Amino acid sequence: MEEVILTAEASIILYKLEYRNTILGNRRIGGFMDLNENIKNNIQRLRKERNVTQDVLAAALDISIQAVSKWETGSSLPDIMQIPRIAKFFGVTIDYLFYNEGKEEVVIYGELPDDDTLRIVQFRGKKMLGAETWEKDKNISLKIPEDIINGESKIELHTEIWGNANIEGNISGNVNCGGKINCGNIGGNAICQEKINCGNIGGNAECNEGINSGNIGGNATCSDKINCGDIEGSVKCEGNINCGEISGNVNCTGDILCGIIESGVECKGTIRCKEIKGDVHCEGDIIYEK
Repeated sequence: MEEVILTAEASIILYKLEYRNTILGNRRIGGFMDLNENIKNNIQRLRKERNVTQDVLAAALDISIQAVSKWETGSSLPDIMQIPRIAKFFGVTIDYLFYNEGKEEVVIYGELPDDDTLRIVQFRGKKMLGAETWEKDKNISLKIPEDIINGESKIELHTEIWGNANIEGNISGNVNCGGKINCGNIGGNAICQEKINCGNIGGNAECNEGINSGNIGGNATCSDKINCGDIEGSVKCEGNINCGEISGNVNCTGDILCGIIESGVECKGTIRCKEIKGDVHCEGDIIYEK
């Protein structure tokens, strides 16, 4: 017979099952029946509470949807090697999954990384709306306390927004927004599927529907117009650019109104600037202003 080597977690589970049935005494006969019922009910309840479909759970555990369905109807039980993975997926202890005992840990959504990112999401009633299903006509309002940014700890707060957000205060880290964002300064990179309306941006700025900001500390990429202060990096814009000085290259399909451009320019519209220090290819007029 082929030798089967159990992992540490699986060995612990087997130990717990055997130990429980030993100490339960007169409950031993019904122990496994109760256990089966607990696992069935807990998997189904935890899945629904976290707004996870059977196919998402199946994909995360690398099993079939039919297997999950059988667990929840009680016609079969998970393989012993799947138990730690199920507990980890739902953010509960193994004891909680088996016996409704022990600690129910932090609620997680799917396989989101535990990376200290502040995720701002929407709920409809008790249902969490996912990153791709949020309500586009709703704005999430949030106030970031001043001491988080300027206090002694000076936390670098990375933010991910599943929707549109109006944030009162500065964001010290990166921002990744699925809709549009209005906020104070952004200390890191700003990536937004719609509009960015903010103070200074410390890193790169990338969006689809327009940037309205203070200075940009890195590159700026936009499918619409850019209205900002100085840009420390290069610019790629499919609309018009209205800004201060630009330190890098510029590629623009619209008009450019700016100060000094330190590098080369490719422009399909008109350029109005103080000086261009690199090579220029412009399909429109070039007007140098004092």
